[in-house]
Amino acid sequence: MNQRPLDLTLFRWIESQTSDRDREALLSITEAVCGISGSYRYLEVGSHLGGSLQPHVLDNRCVKIFSIDPRPLEQPDERWTTNYKYEGNSTARMLGLLAGIPGANIRKIQTFEACSWDLSAGSIAEPVEFAFIDGEHTNAAVVRDFIAVRRFLAPAAVLAFHDSFVTPAALLKIAEMLRGERRSHRTFYFPHSNVVAIAFDGAGLNEALRSFGWEEGLPFSHWDSFKQFLKRRMPWIGRAGKGRSADT
Repeated sequence: MNQRPLDLTLFRWIESQTSDRDREALLSITEAVCGISGSYRYLEVGSHLGGSLQPHVLDNRCVKIFSIDPRPLEQPDERWTTNYKYEGNSTARMLGLLAGIPGANIRKIQTFEACSWDLSAGSIAEPVEFAFIDGEHTNAAVVRDFIAVRRFLAPAAVLAFHDSFVTPAALLKIAEMLRGERRSHRTFYFPHSNVVAIAFDGAGLNEALRSFGWEEGLPFSHWDSFKQFLKRRMPWIGRAGKGRSADT
């Protein structure tokens, strides 16, 4: 597989709450998907200012962008005892910032000011090859976003999650849900980042992600400290926290 360099400067115009390793992870997913299909459709839950949309409005291989964001001014967050605030959170502001990027094509963006689970199955008719969940940072919302977003995925697709260490219970529950299904998948994490991804139906995708440094499973070495917390505070995950692997 011929790899294109991962150009982190594609994130330079709009503030984004992503580290350099997070950005490498997201760019490498794009390259992995394009290595299989040549082009892709991108779906994102939680766009705020549009920081993580920047590479996609500039990439001609991205033929469509779906931005799902109910645009709350504040919302619950597992990291805080009070709601996390999103000042000036509007679709118009995001589109204005994206339009200011030289060479950006914002005409391919379709926005939904709603929660992902409130969209009907027919809201997005075109299959999505790359989806990214970065919306409400609560375990319950991440599970609901996963269930909703996977309806829109192409047969071979990657679904990524940001801030994976904020919502570990959700990812453990999702892994347990997937173990009971027949659809082929592999779970990956990008070392030293906050990004976890699930690759669906594609040995080629698995190989491509590995070539960029992704490792299979969940970052359990970092999750050991969460285990007692999960047992005490989040019993609803049931047996999802047991075992050492989240892969099929």
